[in-house]
Amino acid sequence: MQKTTLFLALGSVLLLSACGGGGGSSGTPTNPSPGPGPVSTLSPITASNSTKVAANAYVAASAIDDSSSSLSDILTGVSVGRANISTVKPVLDLVKRPYTRDAAQLLTGVSISEACSGGGSITFEANLRDQQKVSNGDSIVMIANRCVEDGEMMNGTFRATFSNVSGDVMESWTWSATLDTRFQNFSIASGSETLSVNGDMKIAINQMSASSSSLTVSGSSLQTTEQRSGTTVATRTLSDFTMNSSNRLGTVTSAATFAMAGNTSGLGQFSYTVRNIQPFVTVGGSMPSSGALVVNGATTSVTLTTLNISGVRLDLSDKASGAVTQTTTVSWLDLLLSF
Repeated sequence: MQKTTLFLALGSVLLLSACGGGGGSSGTPTNPSPGPGPVSTLSPITASNSTKVAANAYVAASAIDDSSSSLSDILTGVSVGRANISTVKPVLDLVKRPYTRDAAQLLTGVSISEACSGGGSITFEANLRDQQKVSNGDSIVMIANRCVEDGEMMNGTFRATFSNVSGDVMESWTWSATLDTRFQNFSIASGSETLSVNGDMKIAINQMSASSSSLTVSGSSLQTTEQRSGTTVATRTLSDFTMNSSNRLGTVTSAATFAMAGNTSGLGQFSYTVRNIQPFVTVGGSMPSSGALVVNGATTSVTLTTLNISGVRLDLSDKASGAVTQTTTVSWLDLLLSF
């Protein structure tokens, strides 16, 4: 059996790190100020920016959901509105090494450095109870130093600790585990674009069968910075986030709650809260066929309601009265390309 089922959870971490889609297609700001953490003063949602606000929130909310649908989705690492840096596959490949290679020294906590296939190096600082299986208390630290794999350069530190392990994670389709992770100045560069990640995330995954699983992802703060040709074009912070997702025979159901703040070329400086009011339901990797979320701003909110796999309805509302002041119907494609 492939020893990759465990790393669905890791994929969730990295896909969420690309939340919000990207720098946008409507121009690039010059050295925008870093995005603030969510604050009590939320940004206004207007008739002119409500579509971009809804798109930003949806992409952030769906990032983990995408990871639970299939391993191929995770390895693709596709994102909307930005160069396709696969933030998943390079780290996914590297973190498997302590369990799949002859790295017995890691059982005693000794650091091991290896050359990366395209140059640079990766250092593992791990404590494993058993090299052949995942155990409670196993911890892995990866320190990348200009490590190039598949044409992408990684720098920085990624930490993961396992707990609540039940069943054989490596060789069975019936198991559960919790993965506590932290990124520290971790970055992946591809061509002229670089994505940097800092922050924490806890992933609790329950694998019931080869085609049935559930996932809960939570954390206090996750920050991303996106650069093009050395210029910062987007910063985002997710805080107090929770995502619950399940996959049953290819039908993925997910719901999220989080605060989001930052600065992108499409929205400028922003701070919102996001909450699913109906779970998104996705079948076979297409766009959701049902589900809704609401984004709350300073004086208004916008509600995204799925009409079908082709389009959505956006309702802009006055928060004081609750009255809908504008209704727009757009295709999923137009929504996701609105930045």
